[in-house]
Amino acid sequence: MNSISQDKSFVNSLFFPRSTRLRVIYHISFWILFILLHNAYAIPTLASKAGDPKVNLAGFLYFFKIIPEYYLCVGLYNFLSKHFKGLFLGLILLVTIILVKHFFSLSLFLWVDNSLGLENMPVRFQLAASLYLAPFNPRNINSWLVFLYDISEMELLLLPAAFKVAKYAVKESTLRQKLQNEALSMELRVLKTQINPHFVFNVMNAAYAKILPISEEAGEYLQKASEIMRFALYETNDEFIKLEKEISYLAQYVELESIRSNKRCKITFRQEGDISEKHEIPTLLLITLVENAFKHGVHATRHNSHVDIRISVDSDSLKFEIANSIPNQPAMRNRRSEKTGGIGLANLEKRMKIYYPGKHQLIKTEHGGEFKVLIRLPLNS
Repeated sequence: MNSISQDKSFVNSLFFPRSTRLRVIYHISFWILFILLHNAYAIPTLASKAGDPKVNLAGFLYFFKIIPEYYLCVGLYNFLSKHFKGLFLGLILLVTIILVKHFFSLSLFLWVDNSLGLENMPVRFQLAASLYLAPFNPRNINSWLVFLYDISEMELLLLPAAFKVAKYAVKESTLRQKLQNEALSMELRVLKTQINPHFVFNVMNAAYAKILPISEEAGEYLQKASEIMRFALYETNDEFIKLEKEISYLAQYVELESIRSNKRCKITFRQEGDISEKHEIPTLLLITLVENAFKHGVHATRHNSHVDIRISVDSDSLKFEIANSIPNQPAMRNRRSEKTGGIGLANLEKRMKIYYPGKHQLIKTEHGGEFKVLIRLPLNS
């Protein structure tokens, strides 16, 4: 087990160095080797002029331009992937890469022609330059051949791209393993505490039968608490849950809290949009925010308070807003501010990053005696 952990630690440290300085060293070392190897590979074809400083400079710049091309393409991919998906993204990215390479190659050949002189360059270099520097005529098929040259040159991006893909694969594998470990740990904790919740659940059902003839109000309260306990025991074993079930559980929890503190707390609960049977979200995602609102906003003070919840659902996304009052007492307010970024919200942010990388939104604001949280996320279907 220790050897496996050490292997994973070595792979993670290799692909994801912790310090910025080390990452910069990795990148510089890679590109130095990249340029040296490609220049060495090109020397046999340039043997007749390999000793000419102008030729050496042009050859160096020819491969050096791959560096800005690569980083620009990575940045463009990160931008485009947020707006396009699938085959359409691939086509747009292909055209973008061709245009980027064409721009840098054209700039290089223009500079060499004006500064070093193309006549001083090897024949192969001059032939490539003639394709780029010739006037472009869209009606002449030969003018389009230059883009075929750009496509053939894309092979120079394969090596750094392969490293990038490998790094992404390791990152995804690490996140997946981390999620599985957390799920296994949670399952173990549930198994350890399973006897006690079942016992409490059965006792609550028995108490409900005894209390109902004496007080319907108390019996109703106990019944709702029992339903929440049943949900927590039997409906939360999977990673994802039907959105309809999650909201139903949330509504029961809010109703229970309204009975508990209705004299000093104003609670509003609004739901908009149609929920599909296919809509799913991570289990107990929303209830974390609701529990925090009541814990730090309502039960942290004896004065009047409020909790406002709004749920908006459309065909493929969920918008959840919750706002709660902040205790007026300085001691309570300071204690609450220490917990605002506590375990509950921290775990929620971590789960959203794992399940919806780059596709979710979480905004926390505190203003005018009120704490608000807004989340937006895509709905699984």
